[in-house]
Amino acid sequence: MTQATNEAGREGLAGQASAKVEDAASVAQEKVTELREEGSVRLRDQFDQRSTATGQQVRSLAEALRRSGNDLTIEGNGNAAQLTGQAAERIERVGRYLEEKTGDDLMRDIETFARRRPWLLAGLGALAGMAAARFVKASSEQRYDGDRATSEQWRTRPGAYRQSELPPHSDGFADDPYAGTR
Repeated sequence: MTQATNEAGREGLAGQASAKVEDAASVAQEKVTELREEGSVRLRDQFDQRSTATGQQVRSLAEALRRSGNDLTIEGNGNAAQLTGQAAERIERVGRYLEEKTGDDLMRDIETFARRRPWLLAGLGALAGMAAARFVKASSEQRYDGDRATSEQWRTRPGAYRQSELPPHSDGFADDPYAGTR
């Protein structure tokens, strides 16, 4: 009888432990959902703030362009002033759009654009990739030139040979006991 009682007690404890684990899992899942929603809200707010700030900057650019167009009109360059005015108007529309739309609206518009014109989006991505590659290549050439200039300084220090005076199998330093053995 005691063995049956012990087994029943173990099953009861196992059931209680299982129920507690299920409750803890449920609470953890609710917390994860809550944190995900909170993060999503923060991200949307951040996107709204950034798009509004970008819209304001774009509109100030349009205003500066419009002033330049007015200066061109005063100088007598009517065609350039007209083109500048048209560009300023279009840029201002973009700025107004960015200021007025919410983050969700912007994302929806971007998704709609991408669905309607996938090849254009792929082309824009390829252009952005090529521009980034050119930027990286240009910056690496500048770093390489800087490194080469620095290494030339080390080679021309006292006690070192100039590049044209190097003996065979030497790294350029006269007092190197291992010169020629490498």
